[in-house]
Amino acid sequence: MIDFYRTQGFDIPDQPLKAGIFGASGTTGVEMARLLAGHPCFELVFATSREFAGQSLRVADPAAPDFELIAPEAVMLDGVDVIFTCLPHGHSAPCVEMCHEAGPVVVDLSGDLRLRDAALHDKTYGSQRNQDLIDRCVYGLTETMRAQLAGAKIVSNPGCYPTCVGLGIFPLAQAGKLNGTIVVNAVSGVSGAGRKANATTHFCSAYGDVRPYNVGRKHRHVAEMEQSLTDWLAADADNINLIFNPHLVPLERGMLATMVVQLPGISLDEVHALYAERYDAEPFIDLLQAGETARIRTVANTNLVSIGLAEAGEGHFVITSAIDNVLKGAAGQALQNANLVFGLPETLGLGATVAAPMKELAGAQ
Repeated sequence: MIDFYRTQGFDIPDQPLKAGIFGASGTTGVEMARLLAGHPCFELVFATSREFAGQSLRVADPAAPDFELIAPEAVMLDGVDVIFTCLPHGHSAPCVEMCHEAGPVVVDLSGDLRLRDAALHDKTYGSQRNQDLIDRCVYGLTETMRAQLAGAKIVSNPGCYPTCVGLGIFPLAQAGKLNGTIVVNAVSGVSGAGRKANATTHFCSAYGDVRPYNVGRKHRHVAEMEQSLTDWLAADADNINLIFNPHLVPLERGMLATMVVQLPGISLDEVHALYAERYDAEPFIDLLQAGETARIRTVANTNLVSIGLAEAGEGHFVITSAIDNVLKGAAGQALQNANLVFGLPETLGLGATVAAPMKELAGAQ
């Protein structure tokens, strides 16, 4: 496979790129380690955990690679090419700054670097960060930022909901079609809350129930979604009102967003053609036939985004978008971004989950 990609003009390194993970024992950290362990061009050289230092990552998750964890203080950054920071919000930004100053590329999976505006970040997360980092950072919603990711030094990986919702409405925003109120009802599996259980996410609370939380405009990902809408729509973003209603459902992984938008004067076939024009060359986007709806079952354990378009009458349309929240919503997208940073095929290490067998050779690169 590597030789094949070389014949397609990709500069595949002769020696593996050395990769490290800070915060490897959490949900996204374990998934990141699993992806790197199977990647032909990245070699995992360190993975940190304060709780499990000196033990195998399999102690944290029996499905993880058998890789010895070390304390963060024991990390040596010399010769490391890329670092994935899978730390909690508020703890990641200082680690990113340290790693960036030492030289490696950094892909951050926390929310510490996602919001460019300092006041908005303070209001949303309340954590400390060096604002200079933001000026050097690329927001890694891959399908919308591919050109900027090539050669980037710091990548801020988007949140799971902003990935699911953003890719669901991006073609409409890019075409200037969005206006008025967008109502988003979304569901997410329990893994989105991280590894540590609490009173609402442990099995007995989550099983057999569907729980809305932070509805309306209370969820912190609203700010991130609106930042993207502002980027895509410019001045027209003032005419958008986003209502976001997330729900916890008793699944391990997976996310589905159902969005209602107003698009007067346009047919379903025209909307579908607009999406097809934007997404047909995308290796990880599976655009369904007009009238079909996306389902979590089709994307679980993959890096795919499944998108469905349907009419709702009187100029309204329903967009459904489904992802695996741990892969395309976190570790999978982080690896996709890292591939692009280093000039590798973006499907490398993820190729078993592309929407069509040879899409990665189409014009998406």
